[in-house]
Amino acid sequence: MEIGLALPPRRALVLGNVLSWRVALGGLVVVSAAVRTAAAWRRATPNYFPDEYIYSSLSRSLAAGHLPAVRGHVAHFPALLQPLLTAPAWWFGSLETGYRVTQAIESAAMATAALAVWWAARRLGTAPGAAFAAAVLAVAVPDAGYSSFVLAEPFAYPLFVAAVAAGTVALARPAPRAQAAFVAIALLACFARMQLVVLPIAYLVSALALRRLRAQRIPLAVFGGVGVVALLAGLGYYERAPTSFQLVSPAALGRNVLVLAYAAGWVVVPAALLGLAAAVARPRSEEERAFGVLAAASTVAVLAEATLYGNAGETHERYACYVLPLLAIGFALHASRGWPRQRAHALIAAVLLVAAAAAPMAGWAAAGKNAHSLVLTALLKVEAVAGGAGAGGLAVVQVVAALTALALVAAWRRATAVVAAAAVGFCIAASAFAVSFDTQNSRNVKAAFIPAGAGWVHGRATVVLGAANRTSVLEQLFWNRSGDTLALLPGALPPDVFAASATRIARDGRLGGIEGQVVLDESGAALVPVAPERVSGPWLAARTALLAAVVSGRYGSGWIAPAGAIRLYRRGSLAFTVTAPEPLSVTVAGRRLRLRKDMPQRVCVGATTTYAFSSHGYLGMQPVSARTSFPVWSPKPCGEPRGLDGGGRIRTSVG
Repeated sequence: MEIGLALPPRRALVLGNVLSWRVALGGLVVVSAAVRTAAAWRRATPNYFPDEYIYSSLSRSLAAGHLPAVRGHVAHFPALLQPLLTAPAWWFGSLETGYRVTQAIESAAMATAALAVWWAARRLGTAPGAAFAAAVLAVAVPDAGYSSFVLAEPFAYPLFVAAVAAGTVALARPAPRAQAAFVAIALLACFARMQLVVLPIAYLVSALALRRLRAQRIPLAVFGGVGVVALLAGLGYYERAPTSFQLVSPAALGRNVLVLAYAAGWVVVPAALLGLAAAVARPRSEEERAFGVLAAASTVAVLAEATLYGNAGETHERYACYVLPLLAIGFALHASRGWPRQRAHALIAAVLLVAAAAAPMAGWAAAGKNAHSLVLTALLKVEAVAGGAGAGGLAVVQVVAALTALALVAAWRRATAVVAAAAVGFCIAASAFAVSFDTQNSRNVKAAFIPAGAGWVHGRATVVLGAANRTSVLEQLFWNRSGDTLALLPGALPPDVFAASATRIARDGRLGGIEGQVVLDESGAALVPVAPERVSGPWLAARTALLAAVVSGRYGSGWIAPAGAIRLYRRGSLAFTVTAPEPLSVTVAGRRLRLRKDMPQRVCVGATTTYAFSSHGYLGMQPVSARTSFPVWSPKPCGEPRGLDGGGRIRTSVG
């Protein structure tokens, strides 16, 4: 006799469909995490500073069992979720391994945004196909590429959409459990990214608009208590953040909105806006109405924050990318209604197309304002492929024109799958271009600033900063655990707001207040140490904080200024070679030397003096005259100078 469990055919089919969608959703998360990890591991080095350095320093400090600290000093940094969750990555040994494990953790975290979007869309009554399309869009957008960076976005991005979904339920049915769930997720989102403090504000504004503020006792009590604690304890690292907000032109808002439209996949934006508007004006359920109001309030708050904060003229896509999953859900809502209001859809699409054709996007990227936008990063790669800024901008407009036409046709035919596929394809292409550009850029940064590789400094050292830019100094601090203190020469700009001491060169050549090994910034002047060890690009490690000489105007690239001074702090001689790109002359210590093109000429001085070249050109905006070897000091009079061997170490032979 056989005993079994038989289900009705219809119920078996339903269960089979549910299982199929769950498998598809799980596969999406796994594939997204794997693809983003593979893309992340192509990055040679972090280069989004100071953020990547700050988060990694806090994480390393926690991994070592200390309080969150940067360069050994406790940092009052309230957004600690990312450092806490990635701290185990630094237990795996080398810095390189810790960096790669961190990227893998963040890629997996970013992929969970698909789960939050799916749950929200299904809770609002959308069909499984439309909900799945929204989930795919949420992880296909270019901004999911922030999982390659050591930043808070991989955790804040899914938490934001999860908080909006939980807040929707709490607003529609204000039960204690639903409110507690929203409060917990919203606080986690704020703990990941302080910028998301707008979430509680948007929630309370939505409750007021829905006339349900009195029912929100738990959120009001908790958020009020947290607000009081924050005011009493202070904002720490973000103490100066309120002063960074400024009034900007409407053009700045328009620029951010247009770039977000590209990031969202373009073709879905008209339907997404109509879906969100219908959720507010003609909701099919209390939850849909609550979602529409909360999504609108959250979008306005995030966009306002991204537009008003920071430097005018920059595109702050990174700060506004949290609205992209909401647009994906709005698209699913519009599709679930059967694509109504085709004329409104056509009008929005036409307005977007005109804006795309009229806006000088290529200029935004070329002007160097693309630091906070992966869409503009992708455009830089498109321009390189297309053969110039104008060609790249034209190519983008042609693509969006084709997508707009497709959106209009698909809207009339109610072809949800076609629009979703086009949007996902556009996002994947933009992501690929952004990854390609960032990969090459990171390789260039590593080659320029740390050619000797990670951990090239042996033993604890003080990094002495003169004229190096932020990227150069933070690359050294990121890849060298032993470089745990920072000292600033007069006129040097600190790379961040954390611990740094001041130093100056004393009469005997000693760097004041510094003991032990140093890493010297050679980018603005040649700081010639008495006991040099090894070089890495524009940086030089020395055994002691004692300088023998300084050559002003000698840059880390090897080029030298048209005129400058050579100061010796120790008895002896300083020697280097000069190679001119064209016939010219140089006057050193009152002696004039004629230089032939590409013929190295040895120069040796035995006392403080000046130098001046007869002509100069420009390297970018920097006036230069010739290339020089690194000056080498000898305690003996002018003779055979010490030099660098093939491995980048200092030869100690003296003539």
